[in-house]
Amino acid sequence: MKWRYSKYCLWVINTKQKPELYLWDNWKRLLPSLDVLVNLTQEPAFIRSFQGYQYETNWLGFGRMKWNEKNNIKWTTKYINEKRRDQLPQFSHTEIWAPDWNRVCDNGMPPDIFIQLYNFPTLENIQEGIVIAMPRSLYHKNKVLVDTELMKLVSEIPGATISVITRRWYPGWKTGNEIGDINNQEIEKIVEGGM
Repeated sequence: MKWRYSKYCLWVINTKQKPELYLWDNWKRLLPSLDVLVNLTQEPAFIRSFQGYQYETNWLGFGRMKWNEKNNIKWTTKYINEKRRDQLPQFSHTEIWAPDWNRVCDNGMPPDIFIQLYNFPTLENIQEGIVIAMPRSLYHKNKVLVDTELMKLVSEIPGATISVITRRWYPGWKTGNEIGDINNQEIEKIVEGGM
């Protein structure tokens, strides 16, 4: 299947602080603006959250989570509120895909919306933040709305800054270096204006 678009606007909303955006009391403040962005597409969105216990190799299970308030409460509270072996789970990142990650990666369908909440507690310049990617064509059709919601997100995250680049996203799960695989070095380069 040929992708309808390959150029994406990619925003990084970053903070050097540790606001613990992955906790429900903090995430719920961001949910209204994220919901507006997710609903720019007719494709249903799904959530994937990556949390685990230190020294264990398995991610904690959440099952299939369609984008809604109930599932956002689920990934921000299910394990975080439970101590196991005198420790809380560590939060790595959460992704929101529209369409679903499986359709993008297995069927080669281009994503309309990709959002990643990241957490790098040991990195000084990119402690926590959100990556948001959408096709440039979708952004240009909704520019005022998108810009408004992005500014609301920035205002809700303590000490946040926003950076934007245009980046290509090609089909093919095996090729690597896709937006969905963005890592801390790439995020830091974007935040520092080096990409």
